[in-house]
Amino acid sequence: MLVLSRSPISTFEFLQPLLRSLDYDQPKASLSVPRALMLGRIFWAIYTVLYPWLNRWWLPQPLILPAEVYKVGVTHYFSFLKARQELGYVPMVSPREGMAATISYWQERKTKTLDGPTIYARLFVVIGITSVFSAAYLPDIVPPVSLLKATSLVLFRSMWVVRTIFHLAMAAHIGEAVYAWNLARRVDPANARAWFWQTLVFGIRSLRFLLKRAKSEATL
Repeated sequence: MLVLSRSPISTFEFLQPLLRSLDYDQPKASLSVPRALMLGRIFWAIYTVLYPWLNRWWLPQPLILPAEVYKVGVTHYFSFLKARQELGYVPMVSPREGMAATISYWQERKTKTLDGPTIYARLFVVIGITSVFSAAYLPDIVPPVSLLKATSLVLFRSMWVVRTIFHLAMAAHIGEAVYAWNLARRVDPANARAWFWQTLVFGIRSLRFLLKRAKSEATL
């Protein structure tokens, strides 16, 4: 990346126009560097085990890695003053033109990729559906299953209600997946099959990204 501003600009200030153009949310919480490093090392260990499947569409990118913590754990500034003094560097385009070209590139690239829910949303859906299925149909010979059954009976009073909730959830996911398939064939045909399977698993948490893309394309 070539930096086109004479005055120093902090990393997040520099990236804000790009993030806004891609509809990414700004950070709302902070985490200390030691804790972020610990979290990054956990994800590094998990994704090292998952190395053979790193290029699969269904595997999300790691939430954070140690290298990224070191990048954002200190304040970075962008400026070309030293490059001009030592190398005679002169920008060929203005900062506004450079950012416009960068935004255009990433917007085009984003239209060719598959958006999806965060790792937290994925875990929430998978754990929730698995828990309801276990409580509804698995024998309670395993302690976690017996605990799930007991909790479900306290909340819903009968196993019939628990099974009905599971069937309704599955029907909703299937309906959303079929709708995503048909919508993606118009909005994102190259990834229609991937949208179907992702929405089948994650339901509305996946479909809302496709709906957002369809709405943005309709306004172009």
